[in-house]
Amino acid sequence: MMKNYLSGIILIMMICSLFGCQQYTENTAGQNREETDKGFAEPEPSDWVKYNKLILQYMYYRTQAVQQNDITVLWNKYPDLKVNKDHQKGINVEKDEVESLNNGRKWIDANYSIESHERMKVKTVNEEEAIVLVHGGINYISNDFDEAGGEVLIEISLKLKNNHWTIVQTDEYTELEYKEWMQKQAK
Repeated sequence: MMKNYLSGIILIMMICSLFGCQQYTENTAGQNREETDKGFAEPEPSDWVKYNKLILQYMYYRTQAVQQNDITVLWNKYPDLKVNKDHQKGINVEKDEVESLNNGRKWIDANYSIESHERMKVKTVNEEEAIVLVHGGINYISNDFDEAGGEVLIEISLKLKNNHWTIVQTDEYTELEYKEWMQKQAK
């Protein structure tokens, strides 16, 4: 009796696990039209793992640069972020964050989530280039337990170099770009 009961449970678990392993198919009908037009879409699960790791690593070095008040922590890992900075367009502006957040503060911790506002999306430029759209957040905690940070909406450009993906540019949405993006999302 117990053996039949356990066999039944195992069979049910196997069937349920098969349903969970179905091939992922992208549903573009429900996607925001603007994102589809720009070419951004949620990545396939296997690609999601690759992009997630790359973006988590970037966020780690970015928050470490703020905590250590040293932008070279980020630039040593991603030297392309040193150049082509454009504050008005939000291009490669991590140094601004390091400088503004370290004005009389000492940060003891940082928390980030790359999908706290929505799932990451990817636009494939070609076989060696892609852009990841991240709508997440970063929070820093100071030594007196105050917080700073907030929502982040950023396009992170990746390039395949020496058989490894690396970040070559970041484009944070400026306040105006963010407002325009939010209006398009509401439509």
